[in-house]
Amino acid sequence: MSTHELQPVDILPAHRGSVKRYGPPQSIDGVEVLSLRRHVDDRGLFLEIYRNRASDPASEELVRFFDGIEVAQMNYSIVDLKTTVKGMHYHLKQTDVWFCPPDSKMKIVLWDLRAASPTSGQTQTIVAGGGRDLWVKIPPGVAHGYRPLTDRCALFYIVTRPFDVHDPDEHRISWDDPAVRDLWNVQNG
Repeated sequence: MSTHELQPVDILPAHRGSVKRYGPPQSIDGVEVLSLRRHVDDRGLFLEIYRNRASDPASEELVRFFDGIEVAQMNYSIVDLKTTVKGMHYHLKQTDVWFCPPDSKMKIVLWDLRAASPTSGQTQTIVAGGGRDLWVKIPPGVAHGYRPLTDRCALFYIVTRPFDVHDPDEHRISWDDPAVRDLWNVQNG
């Protein structure tokens, strides 16, 4: 057999997959991700997760990330099974700010439902935790949910509007909608 280059038509039709992409992940307008600095030594780890003012240039980015975020409520959730999908829902009035604590790992799925957004209809996935310490800021109109990647998966999150049982700003949509159904899968291969 010759070692010449092949074309897609030279591959059996049932196996002409799409080309794997390696560029930066697609992001949704208004979604912000802030990677945190992990300080590890022989005693353990230290992770600074919030500041309301900077004391040195290294802390300015963390302060900027929370600029304009009015903390109305802080929540902590634990899911016991990594086969669970939590979501999806969106808010009209509040911003969510999510953090996956160390020893937990999750796949976050986002979907821009805002009609006037430059990224309207687009999706985004983010893997958080498992050594990737970050905050994710989710604006109103962006549907969100997560799939735990560890058994016993924790989520610490801040919201800019307190939950009100008489006026819940929580609009549910199906987690298995065709636009996001495959995004929950763990990539193999």
